Amino acid sequence: MIRRIVCDVEFCVIVKEKLNPCDSVLVTGSCEQLGEWLPNRCVPLNRTDKNDEGEIWSTNIKIYGTQKISYRYLIAQIVRIDDDLNLIIKKWETFKTARQISLNNHWMNECDNGVSSLTNTPVDNEQPDEYPAIFGCYKGECRTDIGWLTGQREIQLRFHSNTLQLWSSKLRNSKMSLKVSPIDLNYQQENEEISSDLPGELYAPTSKVFIQSAILRLSGCEANIQSDYGAIIEKDDYMIVKIQTFEPENVAYHIDFYLVDELTTLRKHIGFAYVLPVHSNLELADNKHLNRIVPIIGLKHNPIGQIKIDVLLITPLEGVQQKFLVSPSKYWRQGRRPVNVGHRGLGKTNTEHIPCKAQSSSSSSNDSNKQRIMDNTAPILPPTTRPVQTKFVSENTLASFKGAFQLGFDFVEFDVQLAKDKIPVVYHDFQVAITLKRKGQEAELFVVPVKDLTLPQLQSLKIYHASKTDVSKVDEEFDDDDQTTINNNTNLTGISNSSNNLDNQQIISTNQLKQQQQDDKKFRSLFPTLHELFETLDPHLGFNVEIKYAMEYRQGGSEQNHYFERNEYIDCILRCLITYAGKRVILLSTFDPDCASMLRRKQTLFPVLFLTQGEKGDWPQFLDIRTWSIDIGLCFIVAEHLSGLAAPALDILSNKDFVKHVKDNGKLLFVWGDEASEKDVSKCLLELRVDGLIFDHVAEFKEEHSTTENLFISEEREELEVLNNFRQKQLELQHNQLLQELERLKVAREATTLSESTINTSSTNQLSKVSTNLGQDQSSITDSNFKHVM
Repeated sequence: MIRRIVCDVEFCVIVKEKLNPCDSVLVTGSCEQLGEWLPNRCVPLNRTDKNDEGEIWSTNIKIYGTQKISYRYLIAQIVRIDDDLNLIIKKWETFKTARQISLNNHWMNECDNGVSSLTNTPVDNEQPDEYPAIFGCYKGECRTDIGWLTGQREIQLRFHSNTLQLWSSKLRNSKMSLKVSPIDLNYQQENEEISSDLPGELYAPTSKVFIQSAILRLSGCEANIQSDYGAIIEKDDYMIVKIQTFEPENVAYHIDFYLVDELTTLRKHIGFAYVLPVHSNLELADNKHLNRIVPIIGLKHNPIGQIKIDVLLITPLEGVQQKFLVSPSKYWRQGRRPVNVGHRGLGKTNTEHIPCKAQSSSSSSNDSNKQRIMDNTAPILPPTTRPVQTKFVSENTLASFKGAFQLGFDFVEFDVQLAKDKIPVVYHDFQVAITLKRKGQEAELFVVPVKDLTLPQLQSLKIYHASKTDVSKVDEEFDDDDQTTINNNTNLTGISNSSNNLDNQQIISTNQLKQQQQDDKKFRSLFPTLHELFETLDPHLGFNVEIKYAMEYRQGGSEQNHYFERNEYIDCILRCLITYAGKRVILLSTFDPDCASMLRRKQTLFPVLFLTQGEKGDWPQFLDIRTWSIDIGLCFIVAEHLSGLAAPALDILSNKDFVKHVKDNGKLLFVWGDEASEKDVSKCLLELRVDGLIFDHVAEFKEEHSTTENLFISEEREELEVLNNFRQKQLELQHNQLLQELERLKVAREATTLSESTINTSSTNQLSKVSTNLGQDQSSITDSNFKHVM
């Protein structure tokens, strides 16, 4: 009979925060019985008790085997559709090392049916007093995070106070509050029509919807579940209502408007509005926001005003299986020094106007360098680690990224967007200039969007920076790439024609030369793919990936018309990142607030930073008010649970207390801008303890700082040293325990030997005595017999 080991383990946790009636506590873990970290296989717990500390949830789970089990707790809303377990994850534990339990053989009892059973509680050996567990706290550390979209959609309704128009002069300047309630259309269809004669009629709540709200204002962010009267929206406030549901096509939205009276907590209901279901990406075909203007209906069923609503639909990331695991990127070590981030590698190179070759009158010694700049190609990096001249290496190229790593930089920042064939490529601008090469004729440059060119076209066409407009004639000579191709063909022909005269070593050398030329071309490419960066660059080099997306300007127009739909665009980039990330530390950032929200909702592996323009720079202002200042940017990252903010240096220098505000909210702060490259400014920012500096002039900057080693290399070495020391102590402890055991066995053996010797001596004496007595008796018998005979 096969002996099967079954452990009956009790999981028990106290939840101190207030839960909604539809909330549940679940457990997930590394073994099959705990779902192997998959959302749709989590195990629900039962609410067993409630005390002053909070609600107690527990369950017993039979686990097979005696292995060490890792597990985490989570709070979610269970939605069952067609008997399938679907979760709207509200919060889950994100400790770097999950909770653990070791199931030992000596606790098991043999059952009559051949199954070994064990009743145990999941208490860590080093923390035996942590039972029952406290949700979100483990070994003195408290870490939780919101979940991701496991299959549901999120619809965001955004209200700006300036877009609310009430036509009555009595109400025009009044303070208002509004509340959004979801309507389950299936429920309404299956039941009788509900009368709306009573003001403020509440629709039957649906357990298939999770709704939250947040208000962004300069004084701070208010994020909570809606109250009975919703939220007060004042002048210049920006309100976001977020609804998550698995059936967006069956959910409409009812908006109630209330008049706020400062003298009482009661509010007068003055009207309502409706928003029809939002469930199709076809409505969001362009990069512009989806706007809906809906009438506000009074209690007498007459229109009393209107409100403009911005709508955003976020869909889950398809094709990638996500689990309850914490990546190295997500865990930002406390006390870590500010990281050095090379802007586009060794620095940006496409900002200065470059004259055409026909207008140049400099000496011939600089012709090759100018030609490289004109062609926007990068030379091969020298094999040494000496500072590389940034102006000779084009931005956002493999050569530039490798150069930054050779200088000891922790991160490189680069821009990612999609080519026409949906392949993520690294390039900053949304447009490029292309021309046909025609000998003896003037060239005309055509500005073409990157999104309209496939990757092979981007990597093979003669491409200039979009700002280049003074090319009057294309060179009649072959460019470097063409010449390389000719030389390669000539060499190959020579091998073919005189193969009998070449030995194997010459053939190998020629093949190596050809491979080297291909590698050189790859490093100089102006359009490396995101996949190539993962394959080529050292895994210790962190990636700060800026997700480019065309945004609308406040004064009109946009960075690029008719751009990709946001969900599809973000999904293509995230799939590449998740597939090839490995253990590399990755930060995501973007200027587009909607893209930032999507990046946060679609995954939980990588931290997301929101890039803000601030108020001090002279850049064209975007239409979205969330980009206008660092204060509103901080409110936004708090409301959307982003990891941090990337702000311009000028805004931070003018408001140094802002750094403390960011830290008080538990967020990261990165600083960018031309000013960050200046010696005095960078020194000041480092003293303020910002988390990262993004700057140009990388080689010059490194000369002013003593830190030359990549942060993640040094941290890895420290972790290995700690691990080795721990292992050494464990070995020493085991060695001492073994010596003690040997000493105990030696003492026991000596005691046993002494005891045996004592027993043997006693036995010998007794035997000798018996022999003597026996001899005496025998002698007496003999004498007696002799006397009898006589």
